[in-house]
Amino acid sequence: MKINKNALLIIAHGSRKKVSNIEIHQLANRILISDSGFDIVQSCFLEIAEPSIPEGLKICANQNPSNIIVFPYFLAAGRHVIEDIPEIIEQEKAKYPDISIKSVPYLGSSPVIVDIIKTLAENNA
Repeated sequence: MKINKNALLIIAHGSRKKVSNIEIHQLANRILISDSGFDIVQSCFLEIAEPSIPEGLKICANQNPSNIIVFPYFLAAGRHVIEDIPEIIEQEKAKYPDISIKSVPYLGSSPVIVDIIKTLAENNA
């Protein structure tokens, strides 16, 4: 009997500055140790940094999840969000027919982003 495990794959752009990439890995770790409901949380990058999106999916898949939720950690619906990431995910899905892989809307599209910006601004005014 297969145990239902849920994975979250956070996709960021990737930066030449290592500290920026480390920040994304730390975010993934904070989500993992929180009471998020995800058994696996992995970060990966569209370009420049490692692991790549295919590598991130493979890392998740190797831990035998039932589901992988793909979360684009982007603020705007540019070409990467609209075209590049969905194309990569669609190509990679074929490698994992026994795993449900679904993308959720990108960070900037969330209605709570307004509250986050207001809170940060008000708390630091």
